[in-house]
Amino acid sequence: MARTNDFALTYASAHEEAGMTRINLAPILHRIAEEPSYLLSEELLTLAGHCPAHADTRKEDFEKVAINTLLGFLYVDLREHIIARMPLDETGHLVLSTPPDSPHGLDFADPDGIEAADPDRVVGFLRDSVCHLLDAIIKDWAIKVMVEEDRCRTEGTITDMAAAGYVLGRELQKSVLHGPSGYDMLSITKTGSHTALHVCWNLVEAAPLLRPGLEAAAYDDLARRSLKQVLPLAMGSLGMLCQFMAAGKIEADDHQAIHPLRPDQSAFLYDPDKDLIVLNTDLIEPTAMAGERHYTGCPAFYANGLINLYMEIVLTLAAQYGMYVRLQGKSA
Repeated sequence: MARTNDFALTYASAHEEAGMTRINLAPILHRIAEEPSYLLSEELLTLAGHCPAHADTRKEDFEKVAINTLLGFLYVDLREHIIARMPLDETGHLVLSTPPDSPHGLDFADPDGIEAADPDRVVGFLRDSVCHLLDAIIKDWAIKVMVEEDRCRTEGTITDMAAAGYVLGRELQKSVLHGPSGYDMLSITKTGSHTALHVCWNLVEAAPLLRPGLEAAAYDDLARRSLKQVLPLAMGSLGMLCQFMAAGKIEADDHQAIHPLRPDQSAFLYDPDKDLIVLNTDLIEPTAMAGERHYTGCPAFYANGLINLYMEIVLTLAAQYGMYVRLQGKSA
């Protein structure tokens, strides 16, 4: 069995082989924390001072660094906003609402129906429901950012959040990458949260698939310990992430996050020596767009604890609805 750090090393090497260099956003965010005016600087828009190594570097690379830095900065507040808005009952359980037009035919008002349903159907229903919950919370947060920007504009003042929101909106509007599709902060953040939830669900569902016969507490522990093995996916380029997910059969054709993990998936493996779920290095292939020279990783990776929060939400639902035990029947 390969060493458990092999995936991160091989993944980084594949980016290099594809001709891409990683720009770590952490030092840029640290500079913003010390010098908030850097949010409004021209340097932030030109690879934040990193010199392009190639003359054919795409305009999209410059955009990527600026936009992901601004998102990473704002996502620190997003994490706190999600925590504050999580709907919990008096016992600490997460309260979900049945999504409109849900294709799963289940309803939280009918717990007996959920209890009797096929496990994959329940997983799909929970996935769908938590995506809708996060969408609503993220929309509320996006409005908060816009209101802050409008308030500062009216009062002739400026705050860090307003500055970041203003520059982000301006750069997205003129973006070669996002402009034509009309992507804004809200749609990008919703899409990113769906992907994060999808990968977290996959890890949770992989636990009973790859290591049958354990009790719920052991699965919870295994998934928690294995999250670090999955985080390298958030550190890579979007193209490499999509390539790996497609190769491992963990990305549906419609790219939605509501589909349960397939039994024939090959992205996740169990390492008995380390007692961890790891990612399959054999699926990695160097992938890059023509002229793509730089990558940053997912902006949520740089917002301390945000991906862990998504994982905690999924783990909470898995325990709340007894999914580890219910998924025991699937076979790898």
